[in-house]
Amino acid sequence: MTGPDPIPAHHRRVNRTSLRATIEGGRQRLDEALADFDAASMLDRVDDEWTRKDVLAHLEAWERRVVELLAKLRAGDPLAERIETDELNARNYRRDRDRSLTDVRNGEQAAHEAMLAAIDAATEEELFDSGHFAWTEGEPLANWFRSNGDEHVDEHLEQLTRPAR
Repeated sequence: MTGPDPIPAHHRRVNRTSLRATIEGGRQRLDEALADFDAASMLDRVDDEWTRKDVLAHLEAWERRVVELLAKLRAGDPLAERIETDELNARNYRRDRDRSLTDVRNGEQAAHEAMLAAIDAATEEELFDSGHFAWTEGEPLANWFRSNGDEHVDEHLEQLTRPAR
């Protein structure tokens, strides 16, 4: 029997291996949740506008965005546009809503793999030094990968698995 972890998450030493494992755990939860839905069910609306396919495209967009962020930060040209999250989500939805399910599934898989590759290629300083990139305002970039990886998946699992409307 195991109890609560005696070391709070924010005090544990995060390294590339644990970062990757945590993000891959989120991916496993996503795959397990989606395994219950056939192609037709992926097109069911799960809220006022979005289908399960739209939620998957949404996850893809944010996975791609964090990879883009790292590339831009390295080039000294961070994302200049500070757009409100809701507006960016609406733009992405309009862009992606007519994509085929196959395209979205393939695109999200590729985006997830690109995110893991970016983690693998990043230096320790880029990932874990909270002062390495001024644009992140003191937050290590590893946290950005988590918030666009496993944490984002967990945020949308209930939405993905709820009954169709």
